[in-house]
Amino acid sequence: MKRRDFLRGLVTSLTGLAGPDPRAMRPCAASEAKRLDTSGMNLVLVHVNGLAAGAIGCYGNPVVKTPNLNRFALQAARFTRCFCQSPMSHPSRTSVLTGLRPDATSALTTDTARDCAVPVETPLLPELLHQYGFHTVRVGDSNAASCDEVHETRCCEDSPCADEPEPDERRGELAADVLLGMAREGAPFFLSVSFSGPHVRRRGLKTCLDLYDADDISVPHAFACQDRDIPAVATRFGRNDYVPGDDAKSPTTDQAVRETILTYYACVSFVDAQIGLVLDALDKAGHSNDTIVMLFSDCGFHLGEHGLWGTSTLFDQVTRVPLLMRVPGVTTRQAVCEEIVELVDLLPTICDLLTIPTPDRVEGKSFVPLLCDPLQPWKRAAFTVCRMAEYTGRSVRTKRWRYTDWQSCATSQRQFELYDLDSDPWEQTNLALNPDYRNERTILANLLQRGWQAAQ
Repeated sequence: MKRRDFLRGLVTSLTGLAGPDPRAMRPCAASEAKRLDTSGMNLVLVHVNGLAAGAIGCYGNPVVKTPNLNRFALQAARFTRCFCQSPMSHPSRTSVLTGLRPDATSALTTDTARDCAVPVETPLLPELLHQYGFHTVRVGDSNAASCDEVHETRCCEDSPCADEPEPDERRGELAADVLLGMAREGAPFFLSVSFSGPHVRRRGLKTCLDLYDADDISVPHAFACQDRDIPAVATRFGRNDYVPGDDAKSPTTDQAVRETILTYYACVSFVDAQIGLVLDALDKAGHSNDTIVMLFSDCGFHLGEHGLWGTSTLFDQVTRVPLLMRVPGVTTRQAVCEEIVELVDLLPTICDLLTIPTPDRVEGKSFVPLLCDPLQPWKRAAFTVCRMAEYTGRSVRTKRWRYTDWQSCATSQRQFELYDLDSDPWEQTNLALNPDYRNERTILANLLQRGWQAAQ
């Protein structure tokens, strides 16, 4: 098969710098917002699994080396309060794909997400774009997928590349090739690039490891010994499913902790290099000025906080995710938005930007107005749900507070968390049982019970 034909046939489904003034984003009046000329643009989504916002240079980390993400942030809007709907990758991606929250699809764990009950009348994002004439391509999850029939079958045949020496490196190269190929096609395109993430153990990492010195890395904040009144379920009962560099055990000494974080940072730098390939290819293809680029992570990652490593908690280190978005002609250099947005909002936002009708059942809220005026009031709160063993935790996060209700499906036992992020940004002192905070707990419990509609 000729290379050009191969690129044409790749069709599929989706799976700033610290300190700039938020006013750097160009404000626009309501009448001007209606005239945003984005309807004919292409779309590139870059998704990274398990990338912590606190492990990126443009989000304020002075040690980690992420030159490509930093470069992109100079041209994009950086959202500082973006939250995922699930602290697990597959359920979180399902929310991105559908614009629905986990309860609406029953995608509460990785296993349920793979067989989730997406309503028949709810199109997945790539299906939706395919219906409106987009050439849709996905590269990721250890494969490039080819499925011209995606709009009919809701799935596609994958071409595995498990024998590649480094799958993420191959994905970056393949995505760059696909971009250059699609640039010659003429039709609007949608490219989704998914990287397995910085927590994956890598074989060819020495160059990135050499970028760091363990002595330059600080031990984590939020030592477990300083946690107060936090229920065991909130910290996964002390279990760690994955530790960067060694998934058999958690580090026990300061030096081992620093070396473990170093491994994670080196993996972040590795993924950053692959993201650079994609961004450079978009420039080379001549489509930087007519392509919307959104870069995000499905969930964050613990790096020793509360003695935890990995995902699957409802603390900010996992639920807050990076989101960088460049919309030509709309976003400007070093734009910053501190309002609350959620990953479930991505699908309706994309629909608005591309002037595609938003599906009726979507539960997210388009944040296109924030691209025009990042200082305007927006959502009151974000909502995240986590299923762990017999427990289901439901969390509501406002700008200042986080409130979580854990309930056992076996015993109906309930445990609660309440944190004041202003005075306790690492969520170490649980105030849920403190009578001085009864009023705050009542307000947030009511908001959590009323659900996401009450926070719009």
